[in-house]
Amino acid sequence: MAMLIYRSSAVFAGLKMAMTGMSIILMVILARYRFMRVLPVEWVLYGVLIAYASLIGHEISMLERLGGLPIL
Repeated sequence: MAMLIYRSSAVFAGLKMAMTGMSIILMVILARYRFMRVLPVEWVLYGVLIAYASLIGHEISMLERLGGLPIL
């Protein structure tokens, strides 16, 4: 991925979003199964949701501190 970010940030962002989207779609399809026969995939989805929500919140706070930009 480091190679892509230096060549084209648009390709990097597109590939990163595509990989994330495909992973989420796969987990939704497999939501009724168990991860490693222990943890329901549905719980993993909730964990991913919490992680992304906190990541977005952190990025918004960094952008606001950076230049006082009105984000929301």
